[in-house]
Amino acid sequence: METSILWIDLETRSKVDLIKHGLARYSQDPTTQIICLSYAFDDGDITTWFDEDGEAFPQDIIDHINDGKVFYAQNASFERNLFDFVISSDYGIKPPSLTQWRCSAARALAHGLPASLGDICRALDLPLQKQKEGMRLIRDYCAPGFLTVWKEGDRQLMQDYCEMDVATMRQFCSVLRELSDDEWEQYHITEQMNDRGVPLDVPFAEAALGYSEDVKVEVASKIQKLTNGAVLKPTSRKTRDAWLFERITDEQKELLAVKKEDGTFKYSLDKEHRGYLANAENLHPEAEALLQIMEEAGGSAVSKYSTMVNTHVEGRVFGAMIWNGAGATGRYSSRGLQLQNFIRAVFKEPEPYMDDIMDGFEIDKPANTLGRLLRSTITCDEGLTFSDYSQIEARVLPWLTGDPKAEVTLDIFREGRDLYTESAVGMFDLNSIDDVDADLRQASKQGNLACGFGGGANAVKAMAKNYGLVYSTDKAETIKVAWRKGNPWAEPFWWGLKRAAQHAVRQPGTMTKHGKLRFQSDGKDVLWMMLPSGRCLAYLKPRFEWVEYPWGDEGLELTCLWGGGKPKAGQKWLRRTVNHLILAENATQGAAADIMRETIVRAEHAGLKSLFSVHDELVAQGECFDQLHTIMVTPPTWAEGLPIAADTQYSQRYGK
Repeated sequence: METSILWIDLETRSKVDLIKHGLARYSQDPTTQIICLSYAFDDGDITTWFDEDGEAFPQDIIDHINDGKVFYAQNASFERNLFDFVISSDYGIKPPSLTQWRCSAARALAHGLPASLGDICRALDLPLQKQKEGMRLIRDYCAPGFLTVWKEGDRQLMQDYCEMDVATMRQFCSVLRELSDDEWEQYHITEQMNDRGVPLDVPFAEAALGYSEDVKVEVASKIQKLTNGAVLKPTSRKTRDAWLFERITDEQKELLAVKKEDGTFKYSLDKEHRGYLANAENLHPEAEALLQIMEEAGGSAVSKYSTMVNTHVEGRVFGAMIWNGAGATGRYSSRGLQLQNFIRAVFKEPEPYMDDIMDGFEIDKPANTLGRLLRSTITCDEGLTFSDYSQIEARVLPWLTGDPKAEVTLDIFREGRDLYTESAVGMFDLNSIDDVDADLRQASKQGNLACGFGGGANAVKAMAKNYGLVYSTDKAETIKVAWRKGNPWAEPFWWGLKRAAQHAVRQPGTMTKHGKLRFQSDGKDVLWMMLPSGRCLAYLKPRFEWVEYPWGDEGLELTCLWGGGKPKAGQKWLRRTVNHLILAENATQGAAADIMRETIVRAEHAGLKSLFSVHDELVAQGECFDQLHTIMVTPPTWAEGLPIAADTQYSQRYGK
């Protein structure tokens, strides 16, 4: 029988640390070698080939390459780079073309699942699981300092490990939908962007990295001053936590509680729990100041400069983009450099600051300054053109409703008026925009940013904090009520989405529609939400179950697997409620993602050299202002009536 798919997994060794130095350096280093390769055609038996056996590279794989057929791998960029740079040279074969590759991790991400092979199998509760010996084998035989002689039984364990990866990958793909041709084209174009790399000012990155000790000194000085010497550095956990707990209430302390496997609780100040505490009502100013210092101590800017220096190849960092990497919505995310969380508050004229750092001068506020120069470190001789969609979610959300009442909001964008000023008129029963002062516009802004997906007073307060504002609960509640009154299309949309999703699960096979969205369930494994583009978001293993609401009551709600809800070892994968907030947010961000994804495809077809995407922004190499701007502001064919605008710039260095 003719084969069509080759499932494949590689195990390799190298003197280069893959985690520290990245895939590009790893795959191109002369010490990188193939240990073994496990593969299977379609549903056939799994075969393993070991390099050390001295046998020729498998001819059936070479034939598959030459026939232009499909290769499937978990995180396929790894296997692709190893074929391109190691296998092709060591064994003298032509590697598969980019378009022959399919990535099973990308397929999982498109279903809202995690990207890790073991986590996917745990989430889906599949009978095959990753081999537990894997980490030891990788440490002993793959990482720098690897063993060259097998311990007793380890060669067979390595073969079992490699073959199990093929089996589990093939197994979980059998229960997930295949991606469409359009989605695979988007994936392949993302890999082309990854192959172009992010161009860097490496000498500056090296100089900036030299200031890492200054950042540590600055942060330690701040915490000593704040605590009057009680805490010497942010990593002094015992004294730090004791000092903090004296300044927060018992209720606030509960925001830091984490349940351990034995049923007892501990308190965590990791990034997630610090975020919970930072949004707490009436937080002591000194506690808030400590949290801010801990954010600076995280050394995110320094770690990014370190990544630049350690992973670049000839001035570029490769493989930074993850297609469909952001949860259930389909937006891009990034690995390594984490481009999505570069500080946006750049210097308008960065060169003087960069010159001072290059010349070794002392700089004020090194943590803040280095963070604000991260974007400027991205540069190339031809310059960069970057274009950012303007308020894309605020436009997409009312458009998705299909409600005539939402046309009032959409007309604000169509006519180029200011959303926050115009919204304030309806929110606060004003006569005209002339009655909108700075405070009312700011309140309108917080309402628009926080309330669109159904957020309440707490969401308004949390959003306000992002802008350095502290709102009382009463003021936040007033803004929430005013925003909902001024946007009468919103609440019917939210609750209609929830009803449509629930009806689809109760009536499998029935298509239910609300606004521009459609829902359908297969009655067992998946609830689909179809976006206007035709792409579907997946809610896996949907069912109705009793849940406890934040205010203590219980109710029967629709739930599904939560892709980001990784549990502790031995526990079942976490589930979450499919409520109106999640559906509205997913629909809006998903549609915005589709706009960007199609924009990237059109830019590629137009011959532009796209490098990466950050949120709602696309960055291309060279001066292509007119072309890129035109592509950005041209709506997809499925987005009729959606007003789109973009801010496009050209500069030698990446900015805001």
